[in-house]
Amino acid sequence: MRYLPLPRTVLPAVTAVTVFVVIWLAWGSWQDPESYWAPGDLSRYHADIGNCMSCHAPFRGAVDARCIGCHLEARFADRSLPSVSAFHAEVIRQRQTCLSCHTEHRGILGRITSSALKNPHGEFVFVATTTKSCIACHVFEPTFGMPPRLAANETVNQLMAKGRGAHRRGGMANCQQCHAR
Repeated sequence: MRYLPLPRTVLPAVTAVTVFVVIWLAWGSWQDPESYWAPGDLSRYHADIGNCMSCHAPFRGAVDARCIGCHLEARFADRSLPSVSAFHAEVIRQRQTCLSCHTEHRGILGRITSSALKNPHGEFVFVATTTKSCIACHVFEPTFGMPPRLAANETVNQLMAKGRGAHRRGGMANCQQCHAR
């Protein structure tokens, strides 16, 4: 089979288009890298991070050393349950990757722990209650894996009062039966 030679005008046109695309990508990457490269919005936990390079390394993606740079083991131990702290200390000791359990860029209400149980209230619960965390309404047991208890606080009391009985203890787990997304 014989191929016909391409016209002489093709090479300059392909070169010009290639140069244009490379310059356009470079300019866009420099001016607004999030618009060009981010796969989605950050979660509420990391929404205050303004620079991609805080977590990512060029041509490598997210890097564990940068996770650990912000989530120091001592600080983590002070702010989490002992069982959760011990679990993460063991993960770090074994040099396992943070990304094997955690992910980002799934939106403001996205879960960053891939193996976490699904929120029984739906992801919109934080918007509906104007809370930022599960601990605004729940008390978690010190033993890892135990179900949380409903807190006795103002947020929970207001939520129960709003529903005229529907938001009673034990009834809030079925909120999607009355509330649509």
